[in-house]
Amino acid sequence: MKIKCLLIMIGLSWALTGCIVANKNISSAETYPWFPFSWYAAKISGKNFDKVAMLVPVKVNDLNADFTLQFDLGSDATLVYGNTIDSYYKESEIKNFLIESSKSMDNGGKNVYKTKGLIYHLGKLSKDNLVYKAGYGDKITKDSLFTKKPKHIGTLGADVFNNKILIIDYPNKRMCVLDSLDSHWKKVTTFVDAKSNNGRLHIPLTIAGKTHWFLFDTGASLFPINTNKELWTSLVDQTAKTDTIIANSWGEKVKFYGRPIKEKVYLGKRKLENDYAWYNENKRLQEFNTTENVDGLTGNAFFVNNVIVLDFKNKKFGVVN
Repeated sequence: MKIKCLLIMIGLSWALTGCIVANKNISSAETYPWFPFSWYAAKISGKNFDKVAMLVPVKVNDLNADFTLQFDLGSDATLVYGNTIDSYYKESEIKNFLIESSKSMDNGGKNVYKTKGLIYHLGKLSKDNLVYKAGYGDKITKDSLFTKKPKHIGTLGADVFNNKILIIDYPNKRMCVLDSLDSHWKKVTTFVDAKSNNGRLHIPLTIAGKTHWFLFDTGASLFPINTNKELWTSLVDQTAKTDTIIANSWGEKVKFYGRPIKEKVYLGKRKLENDYAWYNENKRLQEFNTTENVDGLTGNAFFVNNVIVLDFKNKKFGVVN
């Protein structure tokens, strides 16, 4: 999700200097160097949602300003929004950050560039080789540049977690990254085999006895399941009223339709709480699912009361018992 330009969804190097833990024998979750996240709430199509997006606090270079990133595992890149970062630097300085030879266009029609010299700092963690998205995000007025309110500046994507273990503790609103899975998490977590494409994890959900593959997208917080109309029709209660919301996807307004799920949904042997399933008929989003070879997206909604472990190294997805 994107804030004010709200996102629904969509190899850079990752320098981890503090949050990666190599100790294989840590026995308590409290000993890990967690970093926090917060929930962004919003009203969309007249409906209040208290968990629209996950925001992570971040610093940029040596700027004396506070920023936030949307935590978005549906994106295979970590982005910095051009309009926002441009507000803090001279045009000549921005040009020095951009690698002109890397210029390309994303699937939303925006120019993107690889960068050098732009670095995100998340506590003791650092992330360089950001992707600059031109003409995107909010422009910041001069009198607001260094106020206490954090400015939303980009996304934290799946590339950060390549070959790593990511732990998301939803109840305590915190996350941590590990080099490898230690004995503590092996003991307390039940895993299922996952798949991976461009660094993004696909997880199997069994519905009405059939397995469907969904991209696990922390940027799709509104939707327990977001799929195509054909699959949606087979999953939901046809007698229920259809809810409709309109949300932005990469700056494009998209209509989503939802009804309660009538079938039982399982992740491995774990039964997930039934919720709403949604579909859209947006060509770009449906083409993304086809290219990604998934039936749709699933996100935070099924797991907001859990601690989950995403093993990008061994392609596994787990829920702490």
